Amino acid sequence: MRLILKLTGLITACLLTSCDGSTNKTADNSEADTIKVQAEKNEMKADTVNRPTLVKAQADGSLWLTAESGKPVGPSIKYMPEWRAFGWFTAADMVEWDADVSNQGEYEVYLEWAVSDEEAGKEFLLEAGDSQLAGVVGKSGSWETFKDKNIGKIKLDEGNQKIRFKSKTKFDKGALLDLRQIKLVEVK
Repeated sequence: MRLILKLTGLITACLLTSCDGSTNKTADNSEADTIKVQAEKNEMKADTVNRPTLVKAQADGSLWLTAESGKPVGPSIKYMPEWRAFGWFTAADMVEWDADVSNQGEYEVYLEWAVSDEEAGKEFLLEAGDSQLAGVVGKSGSWETFKDKNIGKIKLDEGNQKIRFKSKTKFDKGALLDLRQIKLVEVK
């Protein structure tokens, strides 16, 4: 259905433009420009698609666990392309990443999230093998304001493994947070 709507928008934009990007003139020159802008807005960028993939270490050994590379697990978790983040709706939801850790050791954990001040305060859990890091979701100011903060350290084993982020708090209403990414930076 999205493809049909996208094609319809592009065909309409093409009819009102010369298909080379120049706008056909209309009496007030506004309708053609509006449709062209709407067609461009509706086109999803390739970097805003959730495709779970193996996360490999960066040149400095850090791991970037992004929403684009994580696998959503649970009844209500949703990837939100416009925010490049997962929206958390139940305590049963989680994200998991397959990661290839190049060096065993301790890693600083940086969380990038958004949450309304009313929903802040729930506990989260980051798991990697036998290691865990628990914390409390701090306020970010609003659902539209993402914050990036060091939330602690976790030990990682070398090699391929699953890393999971989930709620530690059981809750019936509200949400945990919107998660954009977790950066794991090796402690030297």
